[in-house]
Formats: sequence, C-alpha cells, structure tokens
Amino acid sequence: MQTLLKQAPARRLLLLMLSCLLVLPAVLLPAAAHAESSAPAQVTITNTNVTAGQSATVPVMLTSPGDGVGAYNMQIDFDPSILSIVSITPTHGEAAPEDGAPSATGYFQSNFDNTAGWARVIWIDSTGGSSRIIEPVQLFAIEVKSLSSETTGTYHLTVDTSNDENWAFYRSSSYTIPSTVDGGEIVISKEPVATPTPTPTPTPTPGGSGGGSTTTPVATPSATPTATSTPVIVYIDGKEQPQFATSKTSEQNGRKSILLEVDNDKVIKQISTSGINELVLPVQDTTAAIVTGELNGQLVKELEGRGASVKIQTPTAAYTLPAIDINIDSISAQVGASVALSDIKITISVKTADSAAASAIQAQASKQGLNVVGAPVDFEVIAHYNGKSVVVSQFNHYVERTIALPAGSNGKAITTGVVFGSDGTLHHVPTYISVTGSTYWANINSLTNSSYAVVYAPASFKDVENHWSKNDVNDLGSRLIMKGVSSTEFAPNASITRAEFTATLLRALGIHKASGSTSVSFSDVLAGSWYENEVKLAVSNKLISGYADGTFRPNGLITREEAMIILNRALALTTLAQVSDAAEIDSLLAAYGDSASVSASAKAAVAAALKNGIVQGADGALNPDSNITRAETAAIVKRLLVKAGLING
Repeated sequence: MQTLLKQAPARRLLLLMLSCLLVLPAVLLPAAAHAESSAPAQVTITNTNVTAGQSATVPVMLTSPGDGVGAYNMQIDFDPSILSIVSITPTHGEAAPEDGAPSATGYFQSNFDNTAGWARVIWIDSTGGSSRIIEPVQLFAIEVKSLSSETTGTYHLTVDTSNDENWAFYRSSSYTIPSTVDGGEIVISKEPVATPTPTPTPTPTPGGSGGGSTTTPVATPSATPTATSTPVIVYIDGKEQPQFATSKTSEQNGRKSILLEVDNDKVIKQISTSGINELVLPVQDTTAAIVTGELNGQLVKELEGRGASVKIQTPTAAYTLPAIDINIDSISAQVGASVALSDIKITISVKTADSAAASAIQAQASKQGLNVVGAPVDFEVIAHYNGKSVVVSQFNHYVERTIALPAGSNGKAITTGVVFGSDGTLHHVPTYISVTGSTYWANINSLTNSSYAVVYAPASFKDVENHWSKNDVNDLGSRLIMKGVSSTEFAPNASITRAEFTATLLRALGIHKASGSTSVSFSDVLAGSWYENEVKLAVSNKLISGYADGTFRPNGLITREEAMIILNRALALTTLAQVSDAAEIDSLLAAYGDSASVSASAKAAVAAALKNGIVQGADGALNPDSNITRAETAAIVKRLLVKAGLING
C-alpha cells in the first residue's frame, strides 16, 4: 500500500481502497440519500508561525464534517525551496494492520516529496460506516521546516480544490461531499514567535537515599491542556515507531509545555522481540519552553535490564539518561514495594530556565566574571505515585545533556558548562563542544540534575606564558578548575597539598554535592576549614580514604603515587578502564627503571594511569615519591578529562 501511495495520485489510490471495501457503499449512505449535499465539509490548515531555519507543527482540522465523511484524499503543495516536510502524523486514523482488522478511527496513509514539493494524505472508514467522521476533529499534523535561517516572509501550503485527484471528500464510494479549505499561511520570522514567561521550578529537598532520590512534595503548576492528544513518532535504535506515544500541549504559567506520553505496553512488546539500546522521544516545536517524556516504572525496569537509555530531544537541548541511573528499585522502595512498577509514573523534563532562575544565574555569573552564552536549561527526573513525588537528583555515573548555542555562536568562544549550585554559585561541569552543520552544541556530563548554563571565561596567567604547561593551565583556569595564587600568577613549579589536589580534582570532575549523608572522621580535618567540605565530598564519592592513623594530612604535599591512587578511584566514574590483572600491571610498570619504588598498594593505580595515558614518566622514571607540582597537576587532570571524553582535547 505504501508503494502505491508513492506512485499513484491520492484519489486513485483511495478509490482502489474503496473498491476493496465492498460493504462501504451500502452502509455509508442510505439508498434514498444519493442527492447533492447541502452541508459541505470544511477543512482548515492552521496558519502557523515558524522561526527562520527552525521547525513548527501545522495542525490540519476538519472544522465541519458536513453530513459525515467516510473517506478523503488531499494533496498539499508547497515551495520546496523555502519549506520542507519533516513528518506527517495522523491524529485521526491509523496505518492499516496486516490482518486487515477494522480500526475505530479508520485507516490513514501519507507520503511527501520535498524535491517536488507535495504531501499526499488519504483516510478511509475501515468499518464500512460506523466510524464515519460526524464531528469536528483534527485529522493530522504536518511538521514543516524553514530551510534557511535568512529567509523570512509569508508562504502557503496550498491545495488545488478544482482537481479531484488532489482534493475529494466522500460519504461513500459513489457520493462526493462538496468541500472547501481555509488557511495554510506560513509566516517565517527571524525571532522566535513565542517568548517563555516565568514558572517556578520545583527544588528537591537535600538528602534522601537511592542514588540521589529524595521524596518531596512537588508543586503542580497551573496548566490548561489542549482538547486533543496527538500521536507522535518515537525512535527505537533509530527506527521510527509511529503511534508509540502521544503528545499533549498545555500552558504552565504562560509557558508552552509539551508532554510526550509513551505507550509503555507497545514499547515493551517491541523491545521484547528486537531488543533496544536507546528510546528517543523527539519534539521539533521550537516554541515549547518545557518538554517532558512520561513512561512507567515497568518500562524503565525493562530498559534497565537491557542497558538502554531514554533520550528527550528538542531543537535546543537533549537529555540522555541511562535507565539504570533512574534507579527504579530505590524509587519502588520509597513509594512502597507492593506498588506495581507499572503504576509508578516517571517524568523526564528539559526546561528552558524561567526568568527568575535565568536572572539569578546571570547575576552570579557577573559576580564571578563569567559571560553566559545562551539560555540556561533545567533538567529534571521525578517519579510519581499516589500524590507522592520522588526527585531523582543525583547519579552514580555521568549523565549527558546537550545545549544548543545561539545561532552565530563561535564554538571557540566557549570555555565550559556550569551548574547552578545549591550555594548560589556557578561550578564547572565537564563539557565538550561539538558542531552539527552550523550549530554548536555544549555536551555537558554531570552527576546531578539542576540548572545548567554555558559560559565564556578565558584565563591567562603571566607566569606560564613561556612554561611547558601554558595550554593546560590556562585551559583549566578558563574552566574554573585551576585557580591561581593571584589574579595573574599561577606558580606552576610550586608543590601542591593533598587538600588542594583533592579540591582541584573535585572541580574537574564536576563533583559539588555529597553522595548521601557523609561525616568526616579524620582527626586533622578541622571544622570550618576551607577544605572541610572538599574532604567530605571526596570521601562521599570514594576518592580518598586517608591514612591508617585516622588522619588525612590536608596540608601535606602530595606525591605522584598518592595522586595516581586518587585518580584511579576517579576512573570508576568514567568509561576509562582500571587495571586488575597482575600480569598486565607488571608489564605496564616494567618499562620504567624505578618501578620497584612503587608501593604494592599503588601498583594497580599507577598501571591504570599509564595505560590510559594520564601519567607519563620522565626520562624513563615514574618518580612515585616525588611531590607533584601545580603544573603537573594541571597536565594530568586535563589528560584524565580528555581521555574520558569529558572535554575537548
């Protein structure tokens, strides 16, 4: 049938379908009623605004069904040099099943050609009469894209209503209903056509258990949902899956919100036979300030068992969340182990930060001497059951989110992504810049959920201008990782203390929040000291353990061996491999003349640093007992982030 649709005009294909449904003429229209209709059908192609170079959705409505519609065909034409069609999604009707079983909403078929500039759509009541359209309804939605970021003006989606090959509405195969069409105006403008207005963002209560899940009441924003629920396409491992989710549009405190509700049973059935790596829920609407994907706990469990991820994709941001990091078992324990997973609702949201949050971030950026690039974005995961909400705010592995930089941005004028911390300051999170076409993307890897932004904050220290570490030091200074001894001096050859090294590594990894409740028991970590919180963070994330005598020795100088032990523990957060095989450890260390000086407890850590290219020997020596310098710290920390794919090289 799809092949026929590509080759034949819509009316001829529709007549072929009508002729196959032999009962249709008898039941669609009483024998005495084959007279000229006095009630024509009216179709409206909704007038739509679109930002130049972006996409928008055009609903096509049957605003008046006349005396009932049993079938229709239409061809919509457009200027292919200005517009293209991304998708056509039925909102009334479904693809004909292989077994030919009748559908309560009829059979729908569509196709489009972006070279010739046409879209063809047909629909037929597959029941032989009982599903004729007798009330106003949205028929389908067309996603159109403006091809140029420079072209503006008013263009049209048009229909040749004088040609029944392109336009015809039927009550039965022998009875045509007079029909008209309105609208179809596409206005392309330079600026976005809808400006988000503020809405409060729920703030999780610190604490809780289960990988950062906290139970807290979450305010329900005022929303006015639309009357229709539109079927949308999702993607399973890159393959389109039509009608596996529905889209609902609402307004939350003046901001446009789109909710994608996944048909959990359909997805579970699909992945049970073909497997899955990634479920993608896409939205192309550039005017939506809030995009939320909704699935249930049973589907999350199925995805977790297959090592799969869920991705929310919008034109300006994306959020890729491994199902295992949702930690559905912990959520289940909090809402009640007897509650069926299918009754637990999981919402994953990508939100343009409201004006209050954006203003707070901008104000703090100014205090820290940072320039914010583009709009901040909030990322949120919440589980819901019976009025209880569990906020998932912390993860055991890096979770990637991407933010599109504004049109015309220079990717080189970006230094890092930052997270808006609970202390009101902006902290580095590992970020690399990629480019697709003319759009630069900030790919941010973080262990928490919060508000994120992209900043430009170039650093340049005078005393590394001619030093071998210049690039590493200035790069990490721009990323808010390495700090100078003054605003212009770095002191590259000075040694670094254990507390300073720990704090630097925490900033590099984007760790700014303790995992669960952690108390510091080291006898020499004083309450109120500048490093007290850093030590707590490091202990919480299993990066440090201290000495056998119960001390941490924060002001002691750190050796290269000790630094490699801490770095090895950090590998557990990344995709880089630790080394445990004794033969491999011996092989990696054998290349260095002083390998015998490496402590037995440090050999695996040193081997891992060598294997991953994080540490390089000097003149054939590892110098494990030498104190590490500030410049060397910058070099090995940067190598760790680059080798782990967390920042650009």
